[in-house]
Amino acid sequence: MPNEIKTILYAADVSDDCERVLAYAIDMANRLGARLQVLTVLPDQREKSLIEVDSHVPQDLLDQYHDARAVRARQHIEAQVAAFYAVRADKTPRRPIAEIIVNEGDDVAELILDEARTGSADMILMASRGEGLLMGLLFGSVVNEVTRKSPVPLLLVPIREEPASGAQP
Repeated sequence: MPNEIKTILYAADVSDDCERVLAYAIDMANRLGARLQVLTVLPDQREKSLIEVDSHVPQDLLDQYHDARAVRARQHIEAQVAAFYAVRADKTPRRPIAEIIVNEGDDVAELILDEARTGSADMILMASRGEGLLMGLLFGSVVNEVTRKSPVPLLLVPIREEPASGAQP
């Protein structure tokens, strides 16, 4: 079957509100019997930090800091995955996560698309905060760019901020 989904690329950010999207990605991969690749892209801050603190911090310490960011991002995702399985310990769901990838770069959308191509993803799954068309046009949006350029189907899982208690919807 040419349209079979064997590999899903979940383009994750490391915010806490994306735990629900990770759970959705794992559940979907389990239902489809697909592999799940989890990718997060950290903004490249090496050049900016060189400009801001160049004369104050030795280069090797800056490199250690940036390398540690990638490790912390991976640990954060691993903790979200562990929390997902801890809640479902009685159900013993399959564990479809094939790999967790942490990349660093300025063009987040392009790095997601590159990983989809090189990782042979059959689908990309992302969270969408629903910032709206105007915000996307004015400031750009990773979701908008991935939507326009994706070589495979894209599934967007909406994330909405919960209204404060007592607030009117």
